[in-house]
Amino acid sequence: MISERRIVLCGSMRAFEAMLQVRNQLAEDGITAILPDEDCVSIRASAAQLEAHKRDASLRHFSCIQEDQTAAILVVNIDKDGARDYIGPNSFAEIAVAFAAGRAVYLLQSIPSQYEDELRAWGVRELRGEISRFRTEYWNNPSLLASA
Repeated sequence: MISERRIVLCGSMRAFEAMLQVRNQLAEDGITAILPDEDCVSIRASAAQLEAHKRDASLRHFSCIQEDQTAAILVVNIDKDGARDYIGPNSFAEIAVAFAAGRAVYLLQSIPSQYEDELRAWGVRELRGEISRFRTEYWNNPSLLASA
């Protein structure tokens, strides 16, 4: 059933505010989007505690990506520290998990040149900042978002 479908948002935690904005834009169109857990570890956490928190958060997000109701991931790859269309190691891992699980993968911006070969081979779709393109595909072409 279409109403059960959802997407999972991915991106650098420094882009969390942008992910919130994208989630809210999609919610206006009735599209459910799952956010990653915010980094809310105590300043007093040890290195081991921080590592365990990051590992657990990654595993939870990977699980969300692989769940049957997840139709696609949308990576909010905004510019970061002078890098255009930034995709960090966690986002790249999330893209790989989604690809392996047969989920559609979208980038809010464009494909960064250093990942172009892999991401094009994996069928990653660029939105070039036009979230409306995602909305159109989500509602008008459900076969493009079919889960494996």
